[in-house]
Amino acid sequence: MKYFLTIIIILFSTKAMAHGGGLNKQGCHNNRSTGDYHCHRGINTKKQSSKSGSITFANEDFFNLKLANYLGGKTEVNYKYNYNINGSSPKIASISIDIITDEYVIEGGLDKRSSLDSIQQAVFASTLTGKKPAVAIYDTNGLWGKYEHRIYSSAKKLNIKFFWISGNKIHEK
Repeated sequence: MKYFLTIIIILFSTKAMAHGGGLNKQGCHNNRSTGDYHCHRGINTKKQSSKSGSITFANEDFFNLKLANYLGGKTEVNYKYNYNINGSSPKIASISIDIITDEYVIEGGLDKRSSLDSIQQAVFASTLTGKKPAVAIYDTNGLWGKYEHRIYSSAKKLNIKFFWISGNKIHEK
């Protein structure tokens, strides 16, 4: 029985492909031969097919890290602020800003309804940091959709920098 289980495990085990290269603190790195940015731990990704071909779907953290690396920024930076409007005893809260660069505070989000407040978050972060607000929308289906359009249109009207990340391309508007 022991030998039978060993043979079954060997026959049905999956092959792991190792490759060199260091990982950043999120467990990700660039593959120099393909130009692909991918992660080995901590950030989930999966492939799915769409009308425009196979795309990589990842969570917001994955895309935030990808954009931050592209721009030379940092992810998940926290700022405290006082929200007592009367000026007496302080009322302290904090926000987490998705991406901060030398010039911008960027709120990123997937192309879902939950990203509709990204402009407000970026503008508020801008008031705390003195940096310009920007928004980033991360394409999960390979298509320009209604949420990308709504956020892009609002950002354009308010003169807020807009990033759209689709596949391996980062579009700046």
